[in-house]
Amino acid sequence: MSTTQRSESMNAFFDGYVHAKTNLKEFVDQFDNALKKKIENENVADFHSFSVTTPCISRSPIEKRFQELYTNSKFKEVQQQVTGMIDMNPQLHNTDGAVKTYLVKDEVHLAEFTKLVTYSVNFSEEDSSAKCSCGLFQMRGILCRHILAVFRCNEIKFLPDSYILDRWRKNMQRNNGQILIDILRY
Repeated sequence: MSTTQRSESMNAFFDGYVHAKTNLKEFVDQFDNALKKKIENENVADFHSFSVTTPCISRSPIEKRFQELYTNSKFKEVQQQVTGMIDMNPQLHNTDGAVKTYLVKDEVHLAEFTKLVTYSVNFSEEDSSAKCSCGLFQMRGILCRHILAVFRCNEIKFLPDSYILDRWRKNMQRNNGQILIDILRY
């Protein structure tokens, strides 16, 4: 995450609580209020995730697993990747033992133009693990459409547990310290 993104995230967190002339005591009080509001919003989102199920957009058992395990908001992010992989056609570039390297072409939309970008996905047949050059999983904790397309190519129906992160689970108990860490991280 860039410094600018982190700054924007912090600004969004404090929006409506502090301003340029806020003194230190007010800041501490308002920080407490902002944190309480963040916790309340998390609790509402958790309740919503347990009581409302977002429908799957495909017949993919991988999407179904994310639907069962992840919060609704994170599942919607996964669904954006599922939608994006529909028209992708990974091309096998290289094989080195049990590791296959695929090239996946994707359209990236920037402002007023579209750019064609080729990503590289390394896929291990031994443990069905994959790593993409886009780095979405490492940065955001969700599988990218490039990896999902390679999984589809290799008929992977069951997702390795390493791709299910505890922090996005519906049933994960959140504590205030973790919420603060998440605020500062994003």
